[in-house]
Amino acid sequence: MIPEIQAYLKQADPDFTSGFALFCKYSVNRHLVNYIGWKRDRDMLLYELRKLNDNGSPAAQEEPEITRLQATTPEPAPEPEPVQEETRPRIIFRTYDERRTRRDDLPDDMKAVYDRTIQEYPVRRGYHEKMKAARTDHDRAVYRAKILETQERISAGWKQIDAFLLESETSKQDTAFNEKSCRSYISKALKAPRISARKAAGVKARLQALLDHGCNVSDATIQALKEKGLA
Repeated sequence: MIPEIQAYLKQADPDFTSGFALFCKYSVNRHLVNYIGWKRDRDMLLYELRKLNDNGSPAAQEEPEITRLQATTPEPAPEPEPVQEETRPRIIFRTYDERRTRRDDLPDDMKAVYDRTIQEYPVRRGYHEKMKAARTDHDRAVYRAKILETQERISAGWKQIDAFLLESETSKQDTAFNEKSCRSYISKALKAPRISARKAAGVKARLQALLDHGCNVSDATIQALKEKGLA
C-alpha cells in the first residue's frame, strides 16, 4: 500500500491533476505517464493508481524528484575536479498539484498552452535521469542546461496562464465592485491551506480593486498576502 495514493483513491470525486501528480511520482513507466498525461484519461489513471497501491512501486522508495532536482555530486573518478556546489544555483520546480489549475476552466487557446506546458514535465524528468547517469562534468552540464531550458518553457506557460486568469478576474471586478465581497474573498483565501491558480488570481484582482477604489487595506493583510504569494 502507498498511503498517498490510498488517501487519494478514497476521495468521493478525486480530481485528475492531483492523481496524475501522484502517478508521476510513483510510476516508473514513463511511456504510460506520457500517455495518460496526454489523453487525460481519468478512468485509466484511477485503474493504474489502484494497481500501484495494491502492488507498490519501485519509485516509492526513491526521494521525490521535486526535492532532489539540483546539481549532483560527481562520482569519484580520475576526471577533472568537480564544480563546487555553491557555484551552482539550486533548481526548485513545481509539480502539477501545486498549481491546481483546472484545464476545463480555460478557453481553447489557454488549454493549448496548458497542454504544451504539461508535456514538458516528462521531458524535464528525462533530462534529469540522464544527468544522474552522466559520468563526466561536461555531460552533466549539458543535461543540466537542457533541464533549465525545459523549465523556462514550463515557467513561461504557467506565467501566460496566470496572466490570463488575472486579466479575467480583474475584468470582473471592474464591472461589479463590491467592497464587502472582496474583503470576504481575501479573508477566506488567507485561511485556506492551499488555493487554486484561479483563486490566487481572484485574490490579486480583488486586492487591486480595493486599492483602486480607495479602500483601506491593513499592512498586516498585505504582508500576509505577500507571504502566500498573493500580493
